[in-house]
Amino acid sequence: MNGLMFYAPHTPCHRDHRSGKTPRRRPVGRCDWAACLLLLAVAFNGCTTLARSKTDESVVSARQLSLRGINAAQQGQFQEAQVFFNRASEMCPLDEKIRYHYAETLWQLGSRTQAVAHMEEAVRLSGGNADLVVRLGDMYLAGGDLQRAAVQADAAIQANRQLASAWALRGDVLRSMGQDEEALASYHRALSNQSHYPHVQLAVADIYGRQRRHARALATLRTLADGYPSGETPTQVLVLQGLALKELGRYEAAAETLASAAKQQKPPSTEVLAYLAETQWLAGDAANARLTLQTALSQSSQEQAAEPLMAQLLTLQQKLTGDMRL
Repeated sequence: MNGLMFYAPHTPCHRDHRSGKTPRRRPVGRCDWAACLLLLAVAFNGCTTLARSKTDESVVSARQLSLRGINAAQQGQFQEAQVFFNRASEMCPLDEKIRYHYAETLWQLGSRTQAVAHMEEAVRLSGGNADLVVRLGDMYLAGGDLQRAAVQADAAIQANRQLASAWALRGDVLRSMGQDEEALASYHRALSNQSHYPHVQLAVADIYGRQRRHARALATLRTLADGYPSGETPTQVLVLQGLALKELGRYEAAAETLASAAKQQKPPSTEVLAYLAETQWLAGDAANARLTLQTALSQSSQEQAAEPLMAQLLTLQQKLTGDMRL
């Protein structure tokens, strides 16, 4: 017979009882060889399945730990979340989502160097996911590394030119470099892709304010305010609107807006009260200006207000006492 041939082992006690002779050894042919291969394949597949099963169990366990970490982080329990994410990343080191959440938790805990390292790994594992690239750039920017932040912004824009956060990051970098006009261009690109973007709109309003383009600043802030449900506009936005109106000489509207901001705070901050008192006085409402100023002075003494704010309050007090315009 052609091909490989295997022989069954000789068994002395195996006889043909009909003839009394020991039978010849039977050759194992191609069919038996195929059966052997099949048995080997089944055995190997069983080992592979077992290994895969163990891997799947590790992945499931890691994701369960990650979910527990996310829940803990959402409740502000960052130390506990760190433990969960650490265990999850050890069980499943190639999961970029676990790395991302671990990095964010470390960032909240103030472990910025470790946070950046894990976010860099998350970016690598994701193959350069644009959202993760932007977050890494934000971390670089917060650490003062403008060059590396700029590189991340460019990389994210190349990956997805419609990603608003990528343009926002570029704007933040340029603004930090003092390049306001270039920053505005990037911010407007961000807003063209995401019309309600508070971080960007506040940055744009700040640039316009510093450029003394108060009408543009006010328009930007009003658009931002319109993006919130009625009665839910953040205090910061109301305060900035009031200050823009004040700079435009619209004192009554400014006082009304600042009063809304003060009512929204519980209690109102000394700074907002100082803005309100000054604006009320400019609007010709000296009586309410004095009442507001008294509250601000009383509050500042309890809070040990910063020197510039205290100086502002005392100056306003002198002007109210002397009944003269600023």
